[in-house]
Amino acid sequence: MMYGFWGEGHTSNLPSPFPDPALAERTFLDMTRLQMETWRKTPLAVNTQPDISRVGNDAVLDLAVRGGCWLRSDSVILDEPIQIEELAHRPPWLAAVMEDGTFRHYDTAARGYGVDAGGVSVIDKTMLHALDMGANYWSLWTEAGNLARYRDSRPDAFRALQSRIGWRVRPAWVWQRKRGGAAELVVAFANDGVAGVPGILRVAVETPAGQRLAGGSLDAGHPRPGRLRQASFILPWAREGGAVRMRAELEVKGVRRPARWACAQPLNEDGSLTLTLKSHDDPSWRKGI
Repeated sequence: MMYGFWGEGHTSNLPSPFPDPALAERTFLDMTRLQMETWRKTPLAVNTQPDISRVGNDAVLDLAVRGGCWLRSDSVILDEPIQIEELAHRPPWLAAVMEDGTFRHYDTAARGYGVDAGGVSVIDKTMLHALDMGANYWSLWTEAGNLARYRDSRPDAFRALQSRIGWRVRPAWVWQRKRGGAAELVVAFANDGVAGVPGILRVAVETPAGQRLAGGSLDAGHPRPGRLRQASFILPWAREGGAVRMRAELEVKGVRRPARWACAQPLNEDGSLTLTLKSHDDPSWRKGI
């Protein structure tokens, strides 16, 4: 969505082909609007490269973010604190796609590769910085052989990304209450990942056969990383003492896609979680609620 090499917003030290910065900015704003109007259902990512070529990157970034575009950068560890600040403090509903531009080949014989006194390699540092910034995705290049060899020899950073990157939401607490002649489920959703939900999390409570009983959505981006968000579902007492399943979907740009809970408990094939409700006269109810 930007000017220059691979659309990253710069052409290094080469001169700009535009006669003046104003024309460059207008051109790339028009191109950005065209892409956003064309790809209405597909997530688009805009680079966060500072405007070193004077072509309107800041204006393009502002327009794209206001239009819900995701962010992308390969400057996790380079001398670009502006990008790191923007990515780390982005709205929680915007995903960030990170890449290591310098060591993308995962070649330990490459110039500049090294391991510090603590045994952490420069590649591992870059990967772990993606977690520091709350990235949703870590971009891998096509050197599958190099990746496999590097992971076999230094698996720790890959394990850290696999366990923490992105959003990892689960029903952490599930309470049941009597409410106005119906059964109410109150659920506290926890996010164990480092990123917010990149869109809207929709939750439905259904019968085992798939009949919808209740449902709704959380605020965009919630639950935020390391935080909780509660929701309430009113169910008919006809379901008392029976099983229901709680299913999740992620909605981005009006398109819903199935999501799996990040639970320790076993999930159903579709990623939903089965819950067993108390009956109305269950003796374990506390304080008559």
